[in-house]
Amino acid sequence: MRRHPLSDAAREYRSAMWLLAAIAVVAYAVGYASVRGAVPRLVGLVGVSVAVATSVVAFFLGLRAHRRALTDQELSSDRTMIVLLAAELGNKDDETLETITRRGGPAADAAALILKGRRERRDSPRRS
Repeated sequence: MRRHPLSDAAREYRSAMWLLAAIAVVAYAVGYASVRGAVPRLVGLVGVSVAVATSVVAFFLGLRAHRRALTDQELSSDRTMIVLLAAELGNKDDETLETITRRGGPAADAAALILKGRRERRDSPRRS
């Protein structure tokens, strides 16, 4: 399965998620060092608290990045579908396109784009 490239917003969420995950790993290491006696217990408690908090925030940032990537992919697919529909509907007459436009949906969007383009071509002055 091919992956779609991430948008800037989704990439920022993902980068922040990994940054927080790295901070959480370091904080968990401080907590583990506290259990082993290498650092004071209070420092270990703070480390574990920071680790849990950053893990939770990283999880939610990961969810946001995933949702954003899915939304971007859906928008891209919709645009592609409208272009394909416009190519298919391009050879239809204006009455048929008007009927399709009244029905609604993605085909109506494509039909409306075709009709708009035809009107603009008819209304624009021709260059000689």
